[in-house]
Amino acid sequence: MKRYIFFIIILICFVFLSSCRDNTIKNISTEIELDEENGGGTGILANNSAVDFYFYYPENFFIQRNDAMIVVYINDDTVQQTEKDEPVMTKTNLSATVFGLQSDTFETVEEFWNGFALPSYKEMFQDIEVLSEEDLTVDEMPAKKYTYTASLSGMKFKFSQVVFFRKQKVYSLLYTATENKYDNNINVLKTAAETFKFK
Repeated sequence: MKRYIFFIIILICFVFLSSCRDNTIKNISTEIELDEENGGGTGILANNSAVDFYFYYPENFFIQRNDAMIVVYINDDTVQQTEKDEPVMTKTNLSATVFGLQSDTFETVEEFWNGFALPSYKEMFQDIEVLSEEDLTVDEMPAKKYTYTASLSGMKFKFSQVVFFRKQKVYSLLYTATENKYDNNINVLKTAAETFKFK
């Protein structure tokens, strides 16, 4: 009988401690004020239990996907024509992803970019061109921001991707827009990178 009581007490303690952890995560503010460098206005929380991070995005974006991959987008119904005269609806967006790395696969973000990401993109996109590379810090983790252009279905896109590692995982914040709309909302990437936090 004493064993069962001891087991029940341990179970209650575990549940209590688990609920305290959940409450800590739940107490993250759902909105923050953004400074003028990030476009001003309100930042909205992007967070769920499938990922080990959260970040904020500008209020003019909408959440499209909120699971193991978080995607926010601008609600723009503009239809653009491709070079093949096909109508395409493109929405400026930011995606946040994480995936595991096999141990000792890549030691640095540069090795990952040059050995995996860039070769994969060259297979997927037409005429990819890397425009710049910049060192950043995301929640105290060293990161790289790569800006590049590529064509898909005859339409030119411009991307900025922030890549960083933590505990054998690759994290990516990818901003995507058509080349002519790229500058309009690049602040979503800056906001996400500056407010990104591990849980």
